[in-house]
Amino acid sequence: MTRSRYLNPQHARDALSQRLTAVASTLGVDHGKAADSSEAAARCLLEITRTVGSSASPDRVWLLLTALAGAFPLESDVRSAVRMLELVRPEEASVWLLERAFELGGQRGSLDATLDVVSDIVVDVAYTATNNLHTGIQRVVRQTVPLWAERADLCLVAWTERGGAMRHVDDVERDRVLRWDGPSESTQVDGATTLVVPWQTTVLLTEVPPTGHCPPLSALAQYSGNNVTAIGYDCIPVVSADMLPAAEPEKFVQYLSVVKHSKAIAAISASATSEFEGFARMLPTQGLPSPRVVECALPVEVPYSAPTDTSTGVPTILSVGSHEPRKNQVSVMAAAERLWREGLAFQLRLVGGSGWSTSEFDEWVHQLRRRRRPLLVERSIDDQALWTAYRDARFTVFPSLHEGFGLPVAESLASGTPAITSDFGSMAEIATGGGALTIDPHDLGSLTDAMRRLLTDDDLLASLSSAARSRPRRWWVDYARESWQILTEGPLTP
Repeated sequence: MTRSRYLNPQHARDALSQRLTAVASTLGVDHGKAADSSEAAARCLLEITRTVGSSASPDRVWLLLTALAGAFPLESDVRSAVRMLELVRPEEASVWLLERAFELGGQRGSLDATLDVVSDIVVDVAYTATNNLHTGIQRVVRQTVPLWAERADLCLVAWTERGGAMRHVDDVERDRVLRWDGPSESTQVDGATTLVVPWQTTVLLTEVPPTGHCPPLSALAQYSGNNVTAIGYDCIPVVSADMLPAAEPEKFVQYLSVVKHSKAIAAISASATSEFEGFARMLPTQGLPSPRVVECALPVEVPYSAPTDTSTGVPTILSVGSHEPRKNQVSVMAAAERLWREGLAFQLRLVGGSGWSTSEFDEWVHQLRRRRRPLLVERSIDDQALWTAYRDARFTVFPSLHEGFGLPVAESLASGTPAITSDFGSMAEIATGGGALTIDPHDLGSLTDAMRRLLTDDDLLASLSSAARSRPRRWWVDYARESWQILTEGPLTP
């Protein structure tokens, strides 16, 4: 999404006047009338400063700074402004505020933007709305938010181009969240934006925000008077930092600066709950209250149920997951090579996008193809093809080294297809419902033995398939209702 970078001075003055008028209306400040936008803005600013300065309430200071800068302030901005309002007369304070806010606006703001103060629950869907990626987090957002939207008044937001503040999603972005039916073209936005400023409401984070959004979100959580809540996916970047690029832990620490000022976290599994609770237990050492962390396990629904004929040909072993070290597909290929050398006939199908550090993965693929092994690597398939792949497989293998939930295991079992997965964490949680074999993912022999058993023991395979089909079902409507209760502390209207 792109916007015109040309800033028309008159548009900027008119926009500032509108933003200040919106704040005055929100705070009940009578600012009178003026002949032009410049005079109106000056008069409005002085009256708001007088009102806000009488108590120097951080939430009102945060709101005023947002209006002046066209961007959410940072923690240091709010603290400095509160101190200044306590020290000097309103006339001096208004000049200082204007100068400080224009500095902030020049860095990250949208000075020609208008402002919409909202009291509906604000749902941040920035990445899902602006991108066509449809993997783990985006799938959760596109399943859950439409169910919330059917039963509650929501304000869906993305962020401005410069990352300074929230904005309303456009029609294409809204459809990408609420009515996903595949990739869509982005829209071209020209002219000014309308900023969304939450006021005395809940800001619900459905994704892990990018690093640049975390400092203003942290200040929003601390000072704005709004409650910030979030879906908690995992703490892998800090718990398993050795399995990720060096920059990822630092980025995630920025996210934790938002989490520590949040009110509630709906964690997607017992393992994720334990991780977030561990972080929350440390916060009293900083004099901070801990966010409420509640488990709300993800559901899995199988949208495509038409059976396919898999009675002919060699069996297929399916492994779904991004191609990176943590997912451990190299061990799957190594185990498969052992079994091919034993004379077992099967096809190995690896489905998932490229992650980071794929050199070892790529080398194994190259060597197996050079030996003409029946290996199929697919970087991208649509949802229907993925569900068909689950049903067509004899079994799936997911020996990941750390997961917040282990979605491929749950999806395989929901399809009635047995799975081999790791014997700890969220993957072991899912396996306890039946239909899976668990192994030590660090032990290649254990993985090889499990794959051999499911290739050669039809009775075991049938027993696991029956157990998978008998697992209790959990639906997205259940998840939507329970997560809403956790994150908003209010019921979702039936």
